[in-house]
Amino acid sequence: MAFDATLGGSAANSYVDLPYSEAYFQLSPYAAQWAAFTDDAKQIALVQACTALETVDYAGTRCNPSTDDANLSQALAWPRSGASCDGLQASCAAIPKAINDAQCLLALNLAANADAITGPIGGGGGATQAGTFVSKQQLGDLVQEFSAYPSGESGTDSCVDCSTPEVIAKFPWLKGMLSCWADISTGSSSKVLLRVRS
Repeated sequence: MAFDATLGGSAANSYVDLPYSEAYFQLSPYAAQWAAFTDDAKQIALVQACTALETVDYAGTRCNPSTDDANLSQALAWPRSGASCDGLQASCAAIPKAINDAQCLLALNLAANADAITGPIGGGGGATQAGTFVSKQQLGDLVQEFSAYPSGESGTDSCVDCSTPEVIAKFPWLKGMLSCWADISTGSSSKVLLRVRS
C-alpha cells in the first residue's frame, strides 16, 4: 500500500501530505526531531497517526462519494460536512487545520516511539492487554464498535472509560487539539504531555 494523502480519496491513508508536515514542523520546537527522520519513516508515522485518529468519533457526516471515483466512498473520516467548531464550518473541500496539526504531532510521537499506542508486538509474557480495541468496523454508513480487553478476572475488565479511544487515553493532549470537532470523553483528567525521544 502506497502513501496516499488525496483529499477525500477512495484509497487515502493520511489526512496530510509530507510537505504539509514539513511546513508544520518548520517553525516548531520539534523541527530538528522531525527533520532527523527519513521521508519513508515520516510517511509511515503519518499513516499510523491517521489510523489512530480514525478511531475517534467526529461530529458531522463523512463526505461521499470519494473525490477520485464517484462509485467509491472516501476512505477516511475527513473531510466531513455538517459540523462546526469555534465558528468554523466543516467542508468537503478541506480538512480542519486542528485535525491536520493533531496528525502531525501524533506522527512525531509515533516516529520517535512506534509502540506508543499499541505496545511492543510479540512481547510474550502471557499478560492480557488492558484497554479497548476496535472490534467491528463497517464502511457503508460508518459503524465502529469498541470492546475492552478482559483483565483476567471473570466478568470484569480493566477499562476505566471504554468510550475513550486508546489514542486519546495515551495522548490526552489530543482532546484539546481536536476540541469540538470530536466527541471525546475521558475517564480522568490528566496533564498535557508530548512524548518525544531526544
